[in-house]
Amino acid sequence: MTTFYFVRHGETIINRAQCFNGGGVDAALTASGEAAASRLGAYLDKQSFDAIISSPLQRAQTTAELLLQPTKAVQPAIQIDDRLKEMALGDWEGQPVAAQQNHPEFDHYFHHPDLFDAAAIHAETYQSVLARGQAVIDDYNQAYPDGQVLIVAHGIVLLFLMNTLLGVPFAEIRNQKMVANASLSILTGQAGHYQKQLWNQTMTED
Repeated sequence: MTTFYFVRHGETIINRAQCFNGGGVDAALTASGEAAASRLGAYLDKQSFDAIISSPLQRAQTTAELLLQPTKAVQPAIQIDDRLKEMALGDWEGQPVAAQQNHPEFDHYFHHPDLFDAAAIHAETYQSVLARGQAVIDDYNQAYPDGQVLIVAHGIVLLFLMNTLLGVPFAEIRNQKMVANASLSILTGQAGHYQKQLWNQTMTED
């Protein structure tokens, strides 16, 4: 069985400002976001990976680099995979979340992914995000059927991908809590059958 280590990128300036942080914006990590990623790296310092894959967005790449700095194991080079990029949010990119509360698609976006009309805000569909994320899992499951694979990506991508792997119905995924910035979740499995080994673990300051 493949063991996938899923890490959400560290906090960014846009996260802190409570704005939409989609695939069309790419703010830098905050100092606390960098520190949290480094702490997670220290937690994983003895873990070796067969593959390390990151979203192309800089916030994910920086997180991946910080994770590997404390490592005591020989690690493969970070691979960049465009399919892990965050959901494109169109007109909402970088905008304050509170400013969109009266938009007709706001409730659908946050609570009813099966009803969300992405075209209304020139965004990507949830179905598209999930399909490309699942393709990544399929590829690396086949390439490393007994391997350890680290994936560094984004909140929505991970929300839909991990919950789908665990069998949560598509329409109910937005009822699940999004994992925290600089968090680690570990799933083990293959061929559509995955089990949760660790969920939404963050490393607190000493």
